[in-house]
Amino acid sequence: MEWLNRGRRTDRVAYVLDEWDLPVPLPGAEWARDSKFNAVEELQANPALEDTFRDAIAKGVAVVTVKSTTI
Repeated sequence: MEWLNRGRRTDRVAYVLDEWDLPVPLPGAEWARDSKFNAVEELQANPALEDTFRDAIAKGVAVVTVKSTTI
């Protein structure tokens, strides 16, 4: 997930196989690993992610835009 300073999330999530495949973060943001992420659970909850995972495997990265939430 991409995070801005002050603990706010951006609307971008990157699915990568290796850290060096991460895209350049937005200005003032950085990528952070979601330690609670479980691919199987995510696919069960949102089967549309199958295409995203397929792209990440084929290209090394897939970036999706999601509705942002404030923490």
